[in-house]
Amino acid sequence: MADISWPASLPQILILDGLTAKKEYATVRTQMDAGPVKQRRRYTVATKTFTGSMIVTETQRQVLESFYEDTLKGGALRFNMSDPQTLVTAEFRFTDAYEEESLDGLWRINMTLEELNA
Repeated sequence: MADISWPASLPQILILDGLTAKKEYATVRTQMDAGPVKQRRRYTVATKTFTGSMIVTETQRQVLESFYEDTLKGGALRFNMSDPQTLVTAEFRFTDAYEEESLDGLWRINMTLEELNA
């Protein structure tokens, strides 16, 4: 597990409405000269990517910005957070910068997170 945890002052999971999850395909397919294609595992642990959003206040948006920029060094480091499907603590990292959308005094934060060891 990572040494860094998701800030307690932020929502603890991504909004489930509109959440998408995609498991990494961890196999290799090899075409044979004759007969069916052979298939084997490439590695034993695959990642799972979650794309979703959360609604936050301006204060929470500032906490997220500081967490991303300062604590995670621009999103480069791993952190612990609840898995949006199982609610079990897991290790995540950002796959790209998050997006902010103004919502009449609140903010919708759209992000893509990669769960490691999924």
